[in-house]
Amino acid sequence: MTARTTVSGFVVLEAPPPAPGETALPLKPKRGRPVGWRMPTLANLDQLTLEDFSFVRGVMSGMKPAVAYKQFYANRHFDADGNPIIPHGTEINSHADRLQLAILAAARASNKPEAKSAALALERPTPEPVAAPAAVAQAHLAYTQWTESQPEDMYNENEIVERYKDYLADQGVQPGSGGHFEVADQSLSVTAKVKAINALQTQLATLPQPEHSTKLWLAASLVKAFARRGVTTMAGVVQSISVAGRHWHRDIKGLGPGRAARIEGWLEDHADTLGPLLRWGAHWEVAPPLAQVIVPLQRAPAAALLTYSQESGIASPAPTALALRSGIAPLELLLVPPALDGQAGIFRTQTPNHLGATTDIEAIGAWLNGYLTAGKQRTFDAYRREVERFYIWAMLEAQCPLSSITLSLAQQYQAFLRAIPGRYTTTARVPRHDPRWRPWRGQLEASSQNYALGVLYQMYNALHKNAYVTGNPFESIQYDAAGMKRHAMDVTRSLHADDLYLVREALATLPGLTSATLRKAALARRTRLILHLALTTGMRLAEISSANMNSLAHPRVDGRAADDWVITVVGKGKKKRAVPISVKLMNMIEEHHADWRALMPEDAARIAAFDLSPPLIAALEAPVRSGGRAITDDTAMAHDNGALSTNGLYRTLKTFFRQMARKERGPEMQARILRFSTHWLRHTYAHEVLRENNGDEGLKLAQQLLGHASITTTAEYVEQDISAQVKAARKVNPLGD
Repeated sequence: MTARTTVSGFVVLEAPPPAPGETALPLKPKRGRPVGWRMPTLANLDQLTLEDFSFVRGVMSGMKPAVAYKQFYANRHFDADGNPIIPHGTEINSHADRLQLAILAAARASNKPEAKSAALALERPTPEPVAAPAAVAQAHLAYTQWTESQPEDMYNENEIVERYKDYLADQGVQPGSGGHFEVADQSLSVTAKVKAINALQTQLATLPQPEHSTKLWLAASLVKAFARRGVTTMAGVVQSISVAGRHWHRDIKGLGPGRAARIEGWLEDHADTLGPLLRWGAHWEVAPPLAQVIVPLQRAPAAALLTYSQESGIASPAPTALALRSGIAPLELLLVPPALDGQAGIFRTQTPNHLGATTDIEAIGAWLNGYLTAGKQRTFDAYRREVERFYIWAMLEAQCPLSSITLSLAQQYQAFLRAIPGRYTTTARVPRHDPRWRPWRGQLEASSQNYALGVLYQMYNALHKNAYVTGNPFESIQYDAAGMKRHAMDVTRSLHADDLYLVREALATLPGLTSATLRKAALARRTRLILHLALTTGMRLAEISSANMNSLAHPRVDGRAADDWVITVVGKGKKKRAVPISVKLMNMIEEHHADWRALMPEDAARIAAFDLSPPLIAALEAPVRSGGRAITDDTAMAHDNGALSTNGLYRTLKTFFRQMARKERGPEMQARILRFSTHWLRHTYAHEVLRENNGDEGLKLAQQLLGHASITTTAEYVEQDISAQVKAARKVNPLGD
């Protein structure tokens, strides 16, 4: 009988001993690596790492341990092909328990009050509802639906629970009936524990730093490989891979593309401390970028368009031509057979519909485009993803039109989401038009499965109300109770006085401001402008990117014309509002525009488009995948006038904050700065407006300047700074001791 041993987590088969009287023959050594062999990539650490805290936080938030292990340890524990190594279920559960005890012990041993306070939060038990499982599942669903119906960022975690309990009381729901109150308390407890883990992560997690030796983080084989390149620090590793390109691993024996991708993934996970991998340039290109962009839900032609060459006399498809195709394809490229297009759907109404649709895909397009018309781009993107997945399943698995889906088929799709076949998933980062594109990036958590079913319920509900189908097959779907556990909400943040002082210092010493190179100086001046613009206007990224200078005008202040400026921007829901621009900020904008003109090549068409609608912030370099930094005729910009996209604005700010964090020695301050975002800058602006304008007048001004539809939202959304109250309370000491 064959014996079994375990080596590094792998089962290894051994030959059985010879029977009595038999002579053991010498075994011929097999070619290749022995079974169970794996090349180590990262050093083994005894300290708590960022991945450890992420894993514990995921389990606390309701993720299954195996899913959390795969998500947060995939870049540390993987096999020779780069696939995640998932231990046995009991081993994962034991690992989660050990980590929680280790984090709790480290928090207790810390001499910092914040750590001890977090330890107390972790020690408190989480209340569990005592109602029947079906009732608890319904309570979770009701709580989730109610919280999602509230305005975004209107309440913090404590307030949302109290408001929900008030809502339950108004509805006549009594404590203990159906578990509704217990579900709310459970959500609050989980949120408190997750906040404690976040606080302890900042203080206790060991993070790789640029100056760290490679020996601290990488396995010996990789340390030697990078040493041969003259690289001995983690900063050198990031730079070496960035310069070498997508084939950086080829000269390292035993390191294939799958494992190399996992190492890149680990470095990207720690980009906040190590800096990002720079993936631009021809040495990172897989294929030439598309010469055209797919407009959302604009269908490609049924056949590739031909281009005629006078030299050869042959008409052939253009290299980047797009056409409908069968099989797994995105919604805009999916070729639907006539028998499955829905014109003869079983549940199609016999009367004209309000969508004006004759096929299922036309009905879907009309419904989704309603969100684009309302300016809800994020909702459109999320809903299209789920509908696209369902449509592909209906075509290839159910082989049924969407207008013929029954409750039974809807339940089959629910089962499909619990175990998605591998042919529908990929982790490769490819564009939507690429044949390797797949609708899923892996298996879904229970909460994501419930979300997908909820989107389809809304779609069919809309199709039913608009007289396209006779009913909703997802009306009677029962949701998975495991996906009802609520994840923690984000807490609004803003920059306080010390933060603003550090920002001013970082701007004053911004690399490139004094550079003799025009491009470097222009980029530094643009970064400074973006910071000032966000902090002195409170504009959102989308508003900054889409605004133009044509609406500029001098306002009248106290009946007289002022030197200040006012610009009209379009906010959420296509609502327009006037945003004041100071003279100082206007001078910075004009300086930035002068830099753009100096860097722009002689391109009459681009300059004319810029002059026709001058943006607030312009792109000074080509996008990452354009093959070079210079802006040319082939460069696709976010807007025709050369405006910098929201992604470009975001990357500029995050790069500034990363550089700013590296100058701070304290790990707590570094972690805080790395969390800064555009949302923080908008909150800071709101705080300053309220601080300088007290009372109801200040609240009304903040509402108008921030573009809120309701002043109630402003009152809850902007948390008051109690610094003045605390300072005043310090002076009160009646007993004098």
